[in-house]
Amino acid sequence: MAGWFSEGAMITDIREAPFTAWEALSIAAGIEQRGIRFYRAALEGCTDPAARRVYEEMVAEEHRHLAILESAMHSARGLAPEAADVVRAYLNELDDELTPFPDTAGEEDGSHALASARRVERDAASNYLRLARVSVDLRAKAMLVALASEELGHNARLGERLGGEAPPLPLLDPDAEVIARLAAVEAELQRAAPKLSVAARTTGLDEPLPTDDGSVFDQLTGLRRLVDQAEEDLDTLLDSRITAMEACLHGMNGDRPARA
Repeated sequence: MAGWFSEGAMITDIREAPFTAWEALSIAAGIEQRGIRFYRAALEGCTDPAARRVYEEMVAEEHRHLAILESAMHSARGLAPEAADVVRAYLNELDDELTPFPDTAGEEDGSHALASARRVERDAASNYLRLARVSVDLRAKAMLVALASEELGHNARLGERLGGEAPPLPLLDPDAEVIARLAAVEAELQRAAPKLSVAARTTGLDEPLPTDDGSVFDQLTGLRRLVDQAEEDLDTLLDSRITAMEACLHGMNGDRPARA
């Protein structure tokens, strides 16, 4: 984590602090592991066939998410300092929130099982969006947004099985303007990249005399600016998706509102 301080002020809630890719993904993996434990606990002693199917489906989905996260964690390891204690502290903060099942979970009928599962999915989506807001790594942020979108999809499907009308999911089609800017950046990168080798061959690596295309160093600086702009555009797009999904969560009515 980038520290418990923000602009000189101490952060009192760990969930407000910025997280590295590994930390954010590790926290998400911990949320999935808790979901698996909750669903398995609900399966113990559950005899209602419909309820068992719901819990079994959710266990399979949580395992799939966990496998994705663990692969991403492996790729992110070593890219920044890792703080396992930060991950544990964050998950400890969530322990009270991630206990949606009553003591009689295994005795629930199908409709109550679906309602419980919906609460789990909504809470997971809410936590992923909150993590995405404070993640300092763009790839981790994108993965968290995608996971939140899947959890909302699960919640909608479970709502349909309950026989009610699921609230409409936010449209996550990419913003046309952002996509156009990214396409322009991509074209410029493709055009500029081959000139690097030409510049290096014709001018060497010493500071050259001015040329039409500039030195290899000038071109690298230009490419970095393009990449920075592309990352800013992607970050803007992800923020718009987070906002849309947060609004969807806030608008959901159920037996317990999703935590934000």
